[in-house]
Amino acid sequence: MVAAGNPDKPEVNPHIPYDRLESDLRNNLHPTQSTWDYWGAGWIPQGCKDLANTYHLNPADFTVFNVHYTDCSASWTFCRHKDAGASEIDMIDMLGRLPVRMRSYTRHLMATPGLNDGAAAWTWSTGDTVVESAPNLATLVHEVSHSLDWHALPQYQQPFSSSSIWQDNYNQDSATPTGYGRTNWMENFAETGMVGVYDKVVPGGIGNIESNWNSIFHQYATYQGYLGDKIIPGGSCANRFDDTAPVTMSNSAKFRVTSPKPETGIDFAGKNITQIIPSKEVEGLFIKG
Repeated sequence: MVAAGNPDKPEVNPHIPYDRLESDLRNNLHPTQSTWDYWGAGWIPQGCKDLANTYHLNPADFTVFNVHYTDCSASWTFCRHKDAGASEIDMIDMLGRLPVRMRSYTRHLMATPGLNDGAAAWTWSTGDTVVESAPNLATLVHEVSHSLDWHALPQYQQPFSSSSIWQDNYNQDSATPTGYGRTNWMENFAETGMVGVYDKVVPGGIGNIESNWNSIFHQYATYQGYLGDKIIPGGSCANRFDDTAPVTMSNSAKFRVTSPKPETGIDFAGKNITQIIPSKEVEGLFIKG
């Protein structure tokens, strides 16, 4: 049986110190070696063009580049607006710090200027993540946790945070990891993700920074237990979304692209990678935060 309403337990006390959470994550999730190359002029992934059109940005103001991390045989395609708060290096560095099996649940990473919408970052059910400023590592853990919620556990109700498994375990705790985690069940799962990853990758675990860890234990233990090695460093990518198709930046019939169309798409059969396909239940959803 699924609990009604939103998570309603108070924020854990003492509150988790975000600055310490962030610094400890950075000290224990290290950058992944990478190279990158740029798309030819005039081309952009359909997913990035859709974002630009939705927020009245000019697709031609985006730089598009492929990032090749050494722990995955398939590259990621990033899109960065010229006025974005995040640099190309910010984007490459921070996404590359995520465990590869977790990072694999991101399709495109996009950077935009501030859109005055009250969110520093958000994630679509397609696996696309948008950042409006240089992202904190904890923020990316939160955002990719949304994609894990939607896609990593297809054998259960989707998103997993809507299931009785998640909500029954929440009800065994006396607190919520953060105040923002009380917004709804998906935000509760994503905020718990920051705690769950910290507890796994930082020596000493969450008790380093939260003395009352037992009041949120069932939440982060459920996150860890069901996701398993997806949130642990090491290994290689086993699941990926396919890229969106390259399209011209302009819809004008007068616009001519002189550079060759980029070759995109992941050779799933040849790379021993399973394609992630958004379920009908979550298609088109996005979470701002």
